[in-house]
Amino acid sequence: MADMTASEYNKTNKAKPVDREGPIQIEIVNWLRRALPGGTIAHHARNEIKRGGFTFAKEQAKATELGSVTGFPDLVVLPNSHTGPLFFEVKAQRAYASPKQKEIHAAIVRLGYHVAVVRSVDDVREFLRLWGIRYVENIEHRGVVR
Repeated sequence: MADMTASEYNKTNKAKPVDREGPIQIEIVNWLRRALPGGTIAHHARNEIKRGGFTFAKEQAKATELGSVTGFPDLVVLPNSHTGPLFFEVKAQRAYASPKQKEIHAAIVRLGYHVAVVRSVDDVREFLRLWGIRYVENIEHRGVVR
């Protein structure tokens, strides 16, 4: 280790980024699939590119050409045709929507659809109630069947 430069040391000892939103999103998707009517589709709209430099630019250009929209919400939920699609942006605690995400969310609302930034299943429940969307709550939550 004494023969390593600072740059080499940093490359070998970089902490891996912590995925704070992924576990929250998995919990939300699993809950939505159980709580909303049978056949409901909860889809992750993958819009992040985990590369750097020229590779990022190339991937971003291709994603845009294929129809990717920067700032699009993480989840698209299709419960049934008369409800229409629901959009959820999943954020970790103390994380907020970017200006581009806020812009896209406003455009979705102008089109007459529902969109929300959520940090938990409880947030999703609250928005579903606010939007008048019924769900089944006879699933286990925090050790209590409701």
